[in-house]
Amino acid sequence: MNRRQSGLMAAAFAMLLAASTPVLAAEEPAGLAEKGEHIFRQKCVACHTVGEGDRPTGPDLAGVTERRDRQWLSRMILHPGELLGSDDPVAAELLARFHGLRMPELGISEDEAGALLAYLAMSGEKERGAAEEVAPPAPAAAGGDWQRGRALYTGAIPFAKKGAPCLACHGMAALGSAGGASFGPDLSAINEDYGPEGVASILETLPFPSMEPIYAQRPLTPSERADLTAFFAEVSGGQAVPFNKVLMLQAGAGAALLLILAAVVWRGRLRAVRRSLVEKATR
Repeated sequence: MNRRQSGLMAAAFAMLLAASTPVLAAEEPAGLAEKGEHIFRQKCVACHTVGEGDRPTGPDLAGVTERRDRQWLSRMILHPGELLGSDDPVAAELLARFHGLRMPELGISEDEAGALLAYLAMSGEKERGAAEEVAPPAPAAAGGDWQRGRALYTGAIPFAKKGAPCLACHGMAALGSAGGASFGPDLSAINEDYGPEGVASILETLPFPSMEPIYAQRPLTPSERADLTAFFAEVSGGQAVPFNKVLMLQAGAGAALLLILAAVVWRGRLRAVRRSLVEKATR
């Protein structure tokens, strides 16, 4: 092969490579977006949609890559607790808009976050249609027993995996003064705030940081979530239970009376025990 032929072959190869480069470049983002769609269906669809409007549990993400800075989005995906706990005004607005509901830590890697952003950045009817095929979870209340849900809420029936009953931390107007617990938000109006679909999603994902150590290893079963959702729907419209000062004073007075009675009853016994010990030591 002479020098001229070698040059022509090299030029032809270079042209072929140049022609194929756009195709290869186009295939890589498509594959990344496909991976992101899989991650979205697996970890995000319980709270978010793409093109279907906001849910009670989270905003719609259609066009989010155009509205938000990529670095901000990456931080929200990778470390939502850190961002939502900061002074970021957008994060504060989202918390207020969704009644303090926080995005949980999803355990997503940087590569997976990049794939998610590639999926969310897709445009065109084909990509939108793929997102719209994701069906939202059906409200669990339809198959739930609200009376059993009430018993689960109060602890009269224990959760299957031994999680703490809701009443230990959350008040509920439907339970009267006994439902005035104040360690967590009052749940009397949770159905109005989030709707049945939102309540079902919250019970499944338990996105509040304070609930994670309690239920991470003790998740609610599907039937328990359905029963609780039905209970919240049944008692919807109640007002938060006010703090009952009289009840607290009565409880304090009762505890003080019990302590006084115990001191009186055990006073004589303690003296008798002490006397016998002294006599034994003297002998």
